[in-house]
Amino acid sequence: MCKFLGTIPSDQLQYAKVSFWNNMQIPLPKHSWELKIIAIWNTKGRICLNAHNKDWLKELAKEIPEAKWEFKISITIPTKQP
Repeated sequence: MCKFLGTIPSDQLQYAKVSFWNNMQIPLPKHSWELKIIAIWNTKGRICLNAHNKDWLKELAKEIPEAKWEFKISITIPTKQP
């Protein structure tokens, strides 16, 4: 299963650290693209996620506040077969 979960706009993206070469800072260009958040998992993975935390998507959204989340997406979690 593959689901689009949200987007981090280009103006919210930041480089992890500033690049240096020979003790001189190298200017980096601004990001010109957005970052799409996509999750891919199998049935066993979805069962595990749901068993661990039914609110995993909301918790993930708290950890990445700069993203525009698509909460209207319904993610069906299968039930474990006996």
